[in-house]
Amino acid sequence: MTRCPAAPPGGPGLSHRVTVVLLGCLLLAGVRATAGVAILEFHPDKPLSRARRPAPVTAVVVNDGASDAEATVRLTVPASVRVKEGAVARTLRLGMNDGESAVTWTLEADAACEADLRVEVEAAGGPVASRTLRMRFEAPVEMRKLPYIPEPVPAPTEILVGAHHCPLWESDQANLWLNVLKHPERTPALGFYSQDNPEVSDWETKWAVEHGISFFVYCWYRDGQGGPVKMRFGSAIHDALFKARFADRLKFTIMWENQVRGRAGVADEHDLMVNLLPFWMENYFKNPGYLKVGNKPVLFIYRPEFLVDDLGGVTNVVRAFDRMRQACREAGFDGLHILGEYRGLDPRHLGHMKNLGLDASFAYCWPVPGSPPPAKAVEVQMGHIRRTQELGILPQVVTVSQAWSGWRDEGSIWKIPPAEFEGLLRQAKDFVATLPKDQLGARMLLLDNWNEWGEGHYLAPYREYGFGYLDAVRRVFSSAPAAHEDLIPEDIGLGPYDAAIRGHFARETELRRERTRRVVRPGAPDGLTGWWTFDEDDGASV
Repeated sequence: MTRCPAAPPGGPGLSHRVTVVLLGCLLLAGVRATAGVAILEFHPDKPLSRARRPAPVTAVVVNDGASDAEATVRLTVPASVRVKEGAVARTLRLGMNDGESAVTWTLEADAACEADLRVEVEAAGGPVASRTLRMRFEAPVEMRKLPYIPEPVPAPTEILVGAHHCPLWESDQANLWLNVLKHPERTPALGFYSQDNPEVSDWETKWAVEHGISFFVYCWYRDGQGGPVKMRFGSAIHDALFKARFADRLKFTIMWENQVRGRAGVADEHDLMVNLLPFWMENYFKNPGYLKVGNKPVLFIYRPEFLVDDLGGVTNVVRAFDRMRQACREAGFDGLHILGEYRGLDPRHLGHMKNLGLDASFAYCWPVPGSPPPAKAVEVQMGHIRRTQELGILPQVVTVSQAWSGWRDEGSIWKIPPAEFEGLLRQAKDFVATLPKDQLGARMLLLDNWNEWGEGHYLAPYREYGFGYLDAVRRVFSSAPAAHEDLIPEDIGLGPYDAAIRGHFARETELRRERTRRVVRPGAPDGLTGWWTFDEDDGASV
């Protein structure tokens, strides 16, 4: 441990001057991860880049060393890409107190491609850091200015194809994007958007229906039990979808996220029948856009087994479900489909769900252990689906999952690229065709997930694979022609939709830059990062 030097003699006396020394024992260079010149980031500046269009990329470098440095930053690109602006090699003077320095190049590709870029930093006569980036260039599209998003052109399907929809991306929830910052390849085509914007909803609707997706299953969060309904994360439905121009082009339903005990469920049967169900009935079930199958609204429940405690027993849950179905009939429907989430193969648990009076099971996602390669992830999922059916305990609605990482990259981490995902979709489609025709599962299939960016599963267009996953869905389920045009906001002069989140992270970046700076007076001990004395004489005294 570095020994702290003694404080200078003297004291404030009658003067207002105070001497404060922040010594190496408090701010040591060791809090930095590395010494010398390092590359902090290397990324495209746009969410998606198109061929025949300027595509900026930026490298952020920092001097972590104990002295100023001169470094050469060099970009290498393949023959399919050319550098339109910015010298390929640039020499920077990196002061030890300068913080971060950004170097930007503007690239262009003539055709859709994936290009491997490499940035290298040389200092003191040799290489000190490097980083690679696989950058995707989408097919060229003529830019034009339109007043609004063009009307969606639906891609028809024989069965209903739905996608779970994660509604966490509110304008004041920037922290939920933190795991995406660690994985810039996940950046959505809309950027770090605020979901309360109706225009965002219309882009999602256009992309969904043009690729064969029939409905979204919005995660729905209650905020407090036993009284009038309050919601959390409700802006995707109430502020965006309900006010969007294309709201009638895509069906929606909800998955009741009741896992937070005492807050997200119900206090008792009275609370369910007097507060919660009437809210759903008036706001959702009676909405023409709400998903009904056989004139029955479709309700998904995340933790149906928790209702046993909420309602005081299995028998009470059965009775409550029956009362909900009867209330729907009295409202003019033919009943209510109630589905419960389960992603396992325990016959006892499936039997328990059947005893609760559920109509079917579904999986929000499939657990695939061991961070497997894509082929294994496909095999495990289809194994779960087939085994669930073989058990014959409770009908199922099939879900297929694209990837998983967890919110903090914990546990098993895996991803199925679009080509392999298309194979999974074909297997799932063939399986659904074998289900009894009177079961709900014969009429629909669920995709996991439309936009769970933080948790690592998503199908909406994004930086790494563009529209790859959605195009796979279209090819498998729709009879629409394979050729079609996938638009992004930049193509027609709309957007951006991430002003609130960009502002937050711009402030965070500035704070990070300040944290990389060191304030050290000449002759300070080695290892000292900051030294402020606050004893300058400004002429004031007491």
